Amino acid sequence: MNINENTRVIDLKVSDLITILKESTPIPAAPVQASEDDDEIGGYEVAEKTTGYARQTIYQLKSKGKIPYIAMPTGGVRFSKKEILKWLMSHKKLTSEEITAKAENFVFKRRARRK
Repeated sequence: MNINENTRVIDLKVSDLITILKESTPIPAAPVQASEDDDEIGGYEVAEKTTGYARQTIYQLKSKGKIPYIAMPTGGVRFSKKEILKWLMSHKKLTSEEITAKAENFVFKRRARRK
């Protein structure tokens, strides 16, 4: 079909429309892989999505100064996903094997100091 500026859209077939879209749409480049240096900064939504906590819990943790946040000069609050993940990992509980290894290391160092 010969398509020009006077051709009505209603006169086109779906296959014609698909052809037009393929010709006019550039081929997308390969998706860019997110590096570990990328950080997501946003409002309470970022904190909620990252921690899984409710907004009220985020409010309470922020007011007590227990969760890392960025205070904006205009009075707003922003959260860094990377900082929140670091904060969450700092509260990680040790496994029984890790506790045993830590205790043995402590006893070994203590005996070494007494000699």
